[in-house]
Amino acid sequence: MKTLCVFLFLGLLHTSALAAKPNVILVFIDDMGWGDFSCFGNEAAQTPEVDRMAKEGIRFEQFYVNSPICSPSRTAISTGQYPQRWKITSYLSNRDHNQQRGMAQWLDPKAPMLARSLQKAGYATGHFGKWHMGGQRNVDDAPAITDYGFDASLTNFEGMGPKLLPLTLKPGQDPNKPGRIWGDAERLGKGVRWMQRSKITEGFVDEAIPFMKKAAEAKKPFYVNLWPDDVHSPFWPPVDKWGNGKRELYLQVLREMDRQFGKLFDFVRDDDTLRENTLVLICSDNGPELGAGVAGPFRGYKTHLYEGGVRSSLIAWGPGLIPSNNNESTGKVNGKSVFSAVDLVPTLLDLADVPHPKGIKYDGESLPDVLLGKSNASRKQPLLFRRPPDRDAYYGDNDLPDLAIREGKWKFLCEYDGTDAELYDMEKDRGETKNLADKHPELVARLTKVCIDWHKSLPPDNGPSMIHKPKKRTKKSAFDLKQGENLSGGEAPFCEGRKVTIRAKFESQGKDGVILAQGGDKAGYSLYIRDGKLVLGVRRDWKLTEAVAASSLEGSIAVVATIGRTGKMTISVAGKQVAAADAKGKLTQPGDGLQVGNDLIKPVGKYTTTKFPGTITKLSLKFD
Repeated sequence: MKTLCVFLFLGLLHTSALAAKPNVILVFIDDMGWGDFSCFGNEAAQTPEVDRMAKEGIRFEQFYVNSPICSPSRTAISTGQYPQRWKITSYLSNRDHNQQRGMAQWLDPKAPMLARSLQKAGYATGHFGKWHMGGQRNVDDAPAITDYGFDASLTNFEGMGPKLLPLTLKPGQDPNKPGRIWGDAERLGKGVRWMQRSKITEGFVDEAIPFMKKAAEAKKPFYVNLWPDDVHSPFWPPVDKWGNGKRELYLQVLREMDRQFGKLFDFVRDDDTLRENTLVLICSDNGPELGAGVAGPFRGYKTHLYEGGVRSSLIAWGPGLIPSNNNESTGKVNGKSVFSAVDLVPTLLDLADVPHPKGIKYDGESLPDVLLGKSNASRKQPLLFRRPPDRDAYYGDNDLPDLAIREGKWKFLCEYDGTDAELYDMEKDRGETKNLADKHPELVARLTKVCIDWHKSLPPDNGPSMIHKPKKRTKKSAFDLKQGENLSGGEAPFCEGRKVTIRAKFESQGKDGVILAQGGDKAGYSLYIRDGKLVLGVRRDWKLTEAVAASSLEGSIAVVATIGRTGKMTISVAGKQVAAADAKGKLTQPGDGLQVGNDLIKPVGKYTTTKFPGTITKLSLKFD
């Protein structure tokens, strides 16, 4: 009897300890700027659901993510380590593109995932939303999301496992005939559902809430990723809330995403038990796309190591866990603590009283008192950054810094070899407008060494060989290409503002496929066959304009296709014009590369299939 009582007592202790572990919800938003929530200064759109969380919680103004682009940023917040350690240094793409940049094809499942540590400690773990750490494009043998420590998952087109894929609808379009995007992702896991892109965040919320209810009923703590991708272009707000131009479309999507968050936030807030023992964290994975979101007072955008690319608007909410906010009507603002996404992993493990994995050294530091509003301390070690290998030039800056460090009040940036030093005082110049490098040579020398030593200590990528050299690229005006050629973004022709003449001879065998593609779904051009008809497509700011031939192709074909400096497009077959259109603007230089006989990265055109099944005997490009 005494032994039985001891076992019952120990069981009760275990149950009590498990119940006391805090629930955690991480809302990680795709491509949203630091200044996009209205509680962070956005006057163009209101985000009342998120603002209420900030009012009831803490708003952190000096929180960073560890990369200015999606896949590595997600790796950092999932592992507590710099993403370079796992060779995830830019967005994961197709196999050849990943290899060209010196990257892994997916995150190694051996990485010290926060979810796995919590799962082993008795947590129910679920991932709902964008993944993008493996399983995209033609990389269809990546591990499932559940191999990384998650009990359940529902993702988008960039992940292995069940997924929600987007239907699209524009004003005036027949609602019974919606468009579809990223349909090729159906093969990346069973359990595909299609729904309007404007409602997909709510779709993820509707999957997460029953998961959390089930965990609560089982008396298990839960860890949930809610990672929406609404505010990543292309932007598809509800038809009745449509906008004119990129910026207004973005703002409408932002408003709608905030509205859909309300169901999740109310679910936790309205349940007494969950409200007292749940920590909700809300932030963005990197800075905004140019022309869409805003970075507030900060310089730079997504892909940049300037503050606008890596500073993120973090909100922490937990009425029962953050003593400073109990029964308060106004939220707290922490404008002093400098810390980052890698710090969240050891911090959350310590808050949950879960041991760190054996043999693992985190780059992050545990800062529980900071996260719960009890301290304004910062991490002790500096934060270090390395740019994505394929982003030496982006958004109009033709020579972006390669390395960066935030140490105390100083922000320092330089090239791989330490040249082109930039030094900014974050206390006086958070907009990075006054370069003080010449005034502090000893400090510059020391920070240069720290950056270079750190960079060399990590697995390399191909960033040094992908330096942007626009002058050399612009000199060449004629290209003779062969079927199967695959040029990187740095090797591909410079096409911005130039007239393009495509000459091709091919035998299609009566089947569809891509003859030539340069660029991706944001900018570029492509010549392809769809439904047996020849098509010339041009992308400008995500919008696709097509010139489509009226009749199907037969036999051996000789084609001349042109894209003029102002966007006028023509297709001629055997000397006779068969199609014309107007993209209404010059070509813009895409970051993605060029392929002959395929389109391996994000699709330029609207294809039925990408690989060209026939024979291309001649393909030339001329730029004027």
